[in-house]
Amino acid sequence: MKIKVGDKVKFLNEVGGGIVTDIIDNQTVKVLNDTGFEIPILTEELMPDYSDIKFQSTTEKTEVQSKINPLEEEPIYTDTEEVNIYLAFVPENQNKLIDSDSDVYLINDSNYFLYYNYAFKGSKKYKGITGTLEPNVKEKIHSLEINMLPDNTEIILQVIFFDKKEFDILKPIHKEINFRTVKFFKQGTYKENDFFDEFALILPVYESNLMQQVTENLKNKDLKKIINQKEDQNNKLNKPKEFIKKEPKLIKEVDLHIHELIDDETGMSDFGKLQFQLDVFHKEMASAIKEGYKRIVFIHGVGTGSLKLKIRNELQHKYKQYQFQDASFKEYGYGATMVLLRR
Repeated sequence: MKIKVGDKVKFLNEVGGGIVTDIIDNQTVKVLNDTGFEIPILTEELMPDYSDIKFQSTTEKTEVQSKINPLEEEPIYTDTEEVNIYLAFVPENQNKLIDSDSDVYLINDSNYFLYYNYAFKGSKKYKGITGTLEPNVKEKIHSLEINMLPDNTEIILQVIFFDKKEFDILKPIHKEINFRTVKFFKQGTYKENDFFDEFALILPVYESNLMQQVTENLKNKDLKKIINQKEDQNNKLNKPKEFIKKEPKLIKEVDLHIHELIDDETGMSDFGKLQFQLDVFHKEMASAIKEGYKRIVFIHGVGTGSLKLKIRNELQHKYKQYQFQDASFKEYGYGATMVLLRR
């Protein structure tokens, strides 16, 4: 997180916050806390305090208000009964979408108040941000330094619906959002949308219309499935056997992230993990060569770069006859190597 003198911040590991008064070094700043004391603290234990910031947006169905009303004031309701909750990632630098830190927004497109808990996974455990969001508003709740994220982004959003007046009870939401961080570096991730003037990645957390459509689609699919199965059974009785020509094997993709290779890595040292990944690399190389693939892509991620260096060292010394290069940036970002097994 980029911090400068004068920024208003919150403490991640304790209650309270304050204003940054001095930059001690790249990792430490001084904060004047709520009790009037100036204390040194690590920047990784701070987060921006956006409680005084208002945001403005529009949507085709409802105008999301920029004024954030305190609970004592009358909230702004709309005529729609739809309940739509979204999580949005908006690049800070719109001129460099795939190389920019992102602001995270929670969008409440409904007539309910929300209690929310936004938790994102750090190096080992989750760090949480909690708050209340009024009907038909959006709020910036977090900032992500994209280049500092692990290979996989893990976010949990928990939401409870309520209102000051009588309301229909909705089940609380527990949404787990997991995706490879390389998604932030791909062209086409950020798009035009109804909530921001800027390009953004909008992830649905809950959509009332979507839930109805899914239920109806499941009913229709079940009916079509039964009909198709019956037709297939009838056709198989009279259909002659067909000989299908095998397509040539072009490319094989191998994900070497340790969580993709084993279910439980508890107790494994970093060296042990690396050796296990290299063993898989050699087995997959041998298998791809034997099975006649033209290319093989090893997804090693960015991380510390040690796995990538080891793989390329093995290729240079044990597989000299094969050329290799960075895999497609559009498909894999910076975290993959492609080996050309044959032309």
